[in-house]
Amino acid sequence: MACRLHIIVNQPEAGVAVDRAIGLLHRLESLWSRFLPDSDITRINNDAGTPVAVAPQTIALVEIMREAWDLTQGRYDPTLLPILVAIGYATSKLDPTMSTVLPSGPHRIGHVDEIAVDPHRLTVTIPTGVALDPGGIGKGLAADMAVALLLECGVDGALVSIGGDLTVAGTAPEPDGWRINIERADPDPTPLCRAMIDHGGVATSSTRSRRWESDGRHRHHAIDPATGAQSDTDLATVTVFAANGWRAEAFATGALLAGSEAVIAYLDSHRLSGFAITSDGHILRTDDLADLELIDAGAR
Repeated sequence: MACRLHIIVNQPEAGVAVDRAIGLLHRLESLWSRFLPDSDITRINNDAGTPVAVAPQTIALVEIMREAWDLTQGRYDPTLLPILVAIGYATSKLDPTMSTVLPSGPHRIGHVDEIAVDPHRLTVTIPTGVALDPGGIGKGLAADMAVALLLECGVDGALVSIGGDLTVAGTAPEPDGWRINIERADPDPTPLCRAMIDHGGVATSSTRSRRWESDGRHRHHAIDPATGAQSDTDLATVTVFAANGWRAEAFATGALLAGSEAVIAYLDSHRLSGFAITSDGHILRTDDLADLELIDAGAR
């Protein structure tokens, strides 16, 4: 998933459980990566318009994609892959030999409500011209599934972080919960602040990560479905706390697109907590996070 993976368990001698969780995450990457020619996602995209047999985990992913699209009123859209490829994000950031190759012909974004999922026959059918990209929501759901597996294996509590976006559940190692760092938008390794959570997901959407240059322009992966183009949001990052990882990912995307003038209202309207950092470094946060002490940049 082109990210660092961290698994923390609150349980002695939990090596077998952790190994199973790592195995699950490798399995999910093999099913969901758009850079692998034989993944479920690649096969779905290549055979748009016809039912494609997939694994149960992929059925769950596509159902979550549709639900997230609906919950965010389309601000999260899993069909933006043709735009990302067109502006230069076709190749894996870790392995330049791995590329996304879309079928020839016209491509369309949207039409998420036309995606058909048959959980009994284990098939997914997407409209002709549409292509899916798990992106951040795939990381969030993968963390959710890995945490659920760890608890099923008897672990008292677990945290799974994929690229800094994480899910926690169960008994925390500290009385007040799981201690996590909220990252800054700039390269300073000092966290913006530290928070304690007892369960749920935390995700950050950013215009500072997944950047590249194409046609002489600096690009980022935040695409606005309303325009079909790279977002011009004035926010650098948004971090969202939600009930689970995939919800945090979806709403972080929606909040980033809202821009600084509307981001807090957007989070409040969905009863979510979060931080936003503008491109010029101004920090915004929901009222329930007002008491969290910010850490001075560069502090050790």
